[in-house]
Amino acid sequence: MTVSAAADAKPPAQSSPAASASTSMPRRRPTHDASASKLHEIYDEMRTRQRKAIEKAGTMRSDPFFVPDAELNGTGLVPADALSGDVSTDDRRCLAVSSVIDDSVDCHWTDAFHDLQRRLKEEFSPYGLAFSQHPPPVGAGQLHWTLIQLVGFPDYDTEVLLKQSGDAATSTASTANDGTNQSAFLSPEYLDCVQDSLTVGGLDTGIHIRYAGVVLVATGLLMVGVPSLDINAARDVVRNRLSDNNLPLKEPFVNDIVHSTLYRVAGDSAGMPKDLHIRLMKLAKEFENVNLGTVVLNKFQIGPASWRVLSHEMEATPPARKWELPVETPSESFNENLLNERGYTVSGASGAKLAKELRQVLSRQTSEIDDRKGQVVVDSGPPFMRPLSSSRVEDSQEGNMDSPGKKLSQNTAGVGMDEMKNVHEEVRERIDTLNVRDSIPQACPAKVEEDANTSGSKQDSAATISGSAGLALAQELQKKLMEEQRALDRMYYTDFY
Repeated sequence: MTVSAAADAKPPAQSSPAASASTSMPRRRPTHDASASKLHEIYDEMRTRQRKAIEKAGTMRSDPFFVPDAELNGTGLVPADALSGDVSTDDRRCLAVSSVIDDSVDCHWTDAFHDLQRRLKEEFSPYGLAFSQHPPPVGAGQLHWTLIQLVGFPDYDTEVLLKQSGDAATSTASTANDGTNQSAFLSPEYLDCVQDSLTVGGLDTGIHIRYAGVVLVATGLLMVGVPSLDINAARDVVRNRLSDNNLPLKEPFVNDIVHSTLYRVAGDSAGMPKDLHIRLMKLAKEFENVNLGTVVLNKFQIGPASWRVLSHEMEATPPARKWELPVETPSESFNENLLNERGYTVSGASGAKLAKELRQVLSRQTSEIDDRKGQVVVDSGPPFMRPLSSSRVEDSQEGNMDSPGKKLSQNTAGVGMDEMKNVHEEVRERIDTLNVRDSIPQACPAKVEEDANTSGSKQDSAATISGSAGLALAQELQKKLMEEQRALDRMYYTDFY
């Protein structure tokens, strides 16, 4: 199933004073407009469905493995199983392509983001874990972004852990089962396919993500964003190329959003207030479409990942592949160098002085062209039919018998360079004069109207599914209602990593 389905329009801009940036925004890459529009629609639909699912259940869905942050203060323990008392580190894992949002990441958070983090810590720490860029030594979670899960948490032990060759016992068991001692998910062929697919899909440079609001799900609060490229297209490239190469994929759900977990409900649900879900829904509504900030992610990894992505957990199961992308595209780097080094100006002039200098250079080049002798320009016919450069006519009778070497010696190096520049400018001018639009075949208006009418009639005929009425119609509606209820149940029990 997909995380959500598309619905209405892009939300209006947030005008809350809390959304103003606390620091000046960086020169950032614009969002991918088409992708951003679809994502905003998905988030609207997702909020509606998740709210219905939570209201239907009447409670949040807690992860009993963890001890809430507030219960760990002063104990010296790490979050672990609150029911059994086991204080060992969480060893549950999935296999994912992810990026950790830590101190090394270029983050530009708004005041609204810091306010939301404060509210979660002060009001909800007794009931769960707060995720941040700088998590404390005890409790909480590390802020991160998961691009795609290759193996979900339920399947990780079977598909990855038991097939790793690092442990002799598990290696022997795995060999007995299928004759191999390494998971296909960790093979160089698999890792290369995933990384190359992302590059082909457009992730060849650091991705800019603008977090544009939050969504409350059954397990906690997600921060959702819009990226600088169509990330769903990149995900589809990964899925398609894995399939084409007969390589496995065990996604727990088809991820079609851009999200980072901000808060996860944890601990024994029996001891939580009955109105916890209502309080979280009010908080989510307050920050629903608020600009929370922008991050630039260029460090990615493929490997095991825990729920909290804490550093000691990730070190215990290191990634199988890590890579770093350039922060800027080649064109962005080139333009930045021009601004910093003034690469096109010899003297470093700017403003009015630069304009004066350019006028002088252009005037001097024009005078040199006009001073040339024997220049003949054919100016007839369409612009693209004219010769690209003028021909020089020798006025001397003896010149007709000169050798090619002698003729070459009569042209100076400076004139040759000017000729090359003139040809370049002449080509550009003539391309600009072409009216390409007139040469493109245009569709017949009558045909367009006919196609539109045909399409409309097809839509009209497809508006009803069965044409049933009376008792049959009531039964059909009842069936649709039951399907909707089952969809809400599936949504409630979806784990967002």
